[in-house]
Amino acid sequence: MTKTERLFRLFGKQIAQGEYAPGAALPSEAELCSRFDVSRNVMREIVKMLSTKRLIDAQPHRGLFVMPSEQWNYLDIDVLEWVLEKETSPVLVRSLIEVRSLIEPTISRWAAERATAVDLVDIEAGVNEMAANRGNPAAFHAADIHFHRAVLAASHNLIIQQLSDAVSALQRAIFDFTFQTSAEHLDLTVRQHLELFDAVRCKNPDAAEEASRRLVAHTAHRAVTVLDEEEAAI
Repeated sequence: MTKTERLFRLFGKQIAQGEYAPGAALPSEAELCSRFDVSRNVMREIVKMLSTKRLIDAQPHRGLFVMPSEQWNYLDIDVLEWVLEKETSPVLVRSLIEVRSLIEPTISRWAAERATAVDLVDIEAGVNEMAANRGNPAAFHAADIHFHRAVLAASHNLIIQQLSDAVSALQRAIFDFTFQTSAEHLDLTVRQHLELFDAVRCKNPDAAEEASRRLVAHTAHRAVTVLDEEEAAI
């Protein structure tokens, strides 16, 4: 990782985690260069990168400001990770659950209608990797993402495919929040993904949509349970 990349992540995390309040003015470019010990060109590149994530508003002759948090790009995996790393955001987690519940069953229906033999091989590889990595949370997590990306690709919808990274970011954020390591939970998770794969393989759109709905609902239930427990403890 280059120095620019390290500082980009550090500064982005500081903003996303509230070290600079939303709407507040940031230090001047010269001050930031001095603080991070970088050139103006490097600092401008970092500001540009964070502006694309809608964390910073850089207006000529006005300076740098933190964007209001409701305008941040929560479909960006960096922004999601930075925000959720510090503390759970109930509003954000519930919003992510709602979006997954809205789009994933339809994506699965399309996959059952349109998946090619190549798509099926990729989807099956994802669920097989999950089954083979029950004892390795990181690998299990990566396999889960692989599975859902493969289902999304099998939808053969050009717009949805362009949203692949964003959809994966939504899924990864929820997985990080709800992941459990018990054998019972892992076995159920693998079984639910196998059910979805079988429905897609058998070209049964209704079954695929329902299998996806059950999978997302189960994840949502775990997330809401955790949220309710955390809110009750406050």
